[in-house]
Amino acid sequence: MKSLCPFHADTYVQGLSTIGSPKPHISGHFYLLKRSIAGTPYVDGVGPWPYLHIENNSMLEALKDDFQDFVTLTVVTQPGFIPRGRGLDPVLLKEHYVFDPKRPIPSLSSRARKRLAKVEQRAIFEPVMEREDQLAFTPLYRDLIQRRGLKETYIDFSLEHFESIAALSDGIFFRVKEDTTIGAMACGVVFGDVLQILHMVFTPEGLGWNASYLLMKGLQDYAVAHQLRLMTGGMPAGASEGLRIFKARWANHMEPVYLLRRINTLPTYQALCAQRGMHPNYFPAYRSPSY
Repeated sequence: MKSLCPFHADTYVQGLSTIGSPKPHISGHFYLLKRSIAGTPYVDGVGPWPYLHIENNSMLEALKDDFQDFVTLTVVTQPGFIPRGRGLDPVLLKEHYVFDPKRPIPSLSSRARKRLAKVEQRAIFEPVMEREDQLAFTPLYRDLIQRRGLKETYIDFSLEHFESIAALSDGIFFRVKEDTTIGAMACGVVFGDVLQILHMVFTPEGLGWNASYLLMKGLQDYAVAHQLRLMTGGMPAGASEGLRIFKARWANHMEPVYLLRRINTLPTYQALCAQRGMHPNYFPAYRSPSY
């Protein structure tokens, strides 16, 4: 049976080459990503970014039994899913911000309302339908990665990643623009009752006139109009308190996100830790947290 989740689609996982190469489960229902362990003949497995959508217990059993050629498995599960059973060593990773249109809409502070009203007078929020316009996201994202010093990290996504989102029937893009100047863009997917935002980018120009406020308000309005739960992710490592305040301002609910961890070959795992050193509070411990 074909999965409803676009993160299980061949079209999507082919665009995750900065993380690993796709390996399908024998059922053809979902993929993991294979990553070489540098300087060794071994490989690890990770779930697709941003998460593997666990749809039934058989998927959990498949993770335990059907990827034995990987030394370890590291799999993030969807917001709100609570792992049960043994063999996958779940740990709470973080809480994700959710705007649920069935819950009360959060009130903005007077300062935020003034900023929103001001940007609404000069710019518009709109879905982006044309593929060429959608892929305008890519150079904006590349500039963001450069400005934040994130080149060659796992979130330094390739052009193919954004092309894969645009190619999905579930893919969706939005922008805030003033005349021809783009102030902000977002891209994501819609499936079931979820609008999952994958990336947001705010240009230096847009930051100057608070395009982020109009982007978030526009996403909220879209979620209300289509009765979708808007998911905007959690806090990245090292994020500022200002980002936490901003993300919380547009959410009315939090959902837990869990990390599944499995060691298939304990002697190999222990040998790699001894050879490569260990990173405390990171899994697998022999890998660098930056990748």
